[in-house]
Amino acid sequence: MAKKGASNKAADQAAADEQARQARIRQGTADVNKTFEQFNDPYFTKQRDNYLGFALPQLDDQYGEAQKQLTFALARDGNTYSSAAAEQRAKLQKIYDQNKITIADQGQNYANQARSNVEEARSNVIASLNASGDATQAANSAVARSAALAQPQGYSPIGDLFSPAMQAFATQAGQERAAAMSGVAYKAPYNTGLFGGRGAVKNSA
Repeated sequence: MAKKGASNKAADQAAADEQARQARIRQGTADVNKTFEQFNDPYFTKQRDNYLGFALPQLDDQYGEAQKQLTFALARDGNTYSSAAAEQRAKLQKIYDQNKITIADQGQNYANQARSNVEEARSNVIASLNASGDATQAANSAVARSAALAQPQGYSPIGDLFSPAMQAFATQAGQERAAAMSGVAYKAPYNTGLFGGRGAVKNSA
């Protein structure tokens, strides 16, 4: 009987220990979730907006500079209001619009990645808690992980988005001016009519 009583006592103690362990896990999980609750929808929206605030002004500055360069080049040859000039401006606008969409997508990617990183960190802490039953360690880990996640995101500059188009424009301008100056000695690969005074259709200003 003594042996059976000791066995029952050990089983009761094991059950009590497990109950206490599960209680620590429940409390630890609640504490971990509370630590991570700062990472909510407004937080992820802010991650997107932070990138847009970084990248869009760069895009606007580059677009403005490209427009200035184009206007100067067109005015140089008296084609500011030609139909071909309008086509060149439309090309710049298309580049701007496409890159604005790309930047918006990248901003959303930052938000999505931040959400994924937060959920992964939270899940890892809770998994460790379930394995160890150590609520104090889990709480400390949650604080450390959340502090790391809250650090500002670093971004790379968007790069020179209009340079290829402006270089192609400058090359074409040089070819057409050379053709105009050489008479028939040189012909540009193709003629837009913007430079050299041939083929441009003037629009009324």
